[in-house]
Amino acid sequence: MKKVVFITLLAAVFSLSCSSGPEGTGTGDCADDKDNDGDGLIDCEDDGCDFDERCAEIARKAREAEDIATEARKKAEKDAAEKAANDEANPYVVIDDLWIQRAHNGRNVALDAAREYCERLKLADHNDWRLPTEAEAVKAAKSRKLLFEAFAMWTSTLRSKKRGVIVGITSGAANELGVIYDGDCRARCVRVN
Repeated sequence: MKKVVFITLLAAVFSLSCSSGPEGTGTGDCADDKDNDGDGLIDCEDDGCDFDERCAEIARKAREAEDIATEARKKAEKDAAEKAANDEANPYVVIDDLWIQRAHNGRNVALDAAREYCERLKLADHNDWRLPTEAEAVKAAKSRKLLFEAFAMWTSTLRSKKRGVIVGITSGAANELGVIYDGDCRARCVRVN
């Protein structure tokens, strides 16, 4: 009985020593989609395959792709920083021949106050700024060159003596408002070059 147990143990030890070693030591280990050494890593994931030509090529291509992605990200960040600096340096946006003030007056005002704000505005060495017409305000909003804002801008377009047209800064939707009300209406000025 002791002899049978000993032979069984010896066979088990022998079979363990004859099993495949670390991943990458057997022919085809690194391309058989198996975890040959039982460590939970398959083929090129296992560091035993680091020197396998196929795995080395896959790793090289992965590093190359990562370098390309890193360079693209750096370029995008640089371009965004340059655009932001340029946007801050330019206090207006140009669409065709229409110059649009990038910022607005910063507070809600009635139509007369908006008109007065534009008449007094001196920006980019020009003092011929005015309220936009309805069509100009819609064009500015639909250009997507203005920052997203939940406000409307006054226009110089009137529906009657008591009702003016306002346009959503982001939506470009036109609506009417009594000229003495401020609502959420800002003054954003334009000029034609």
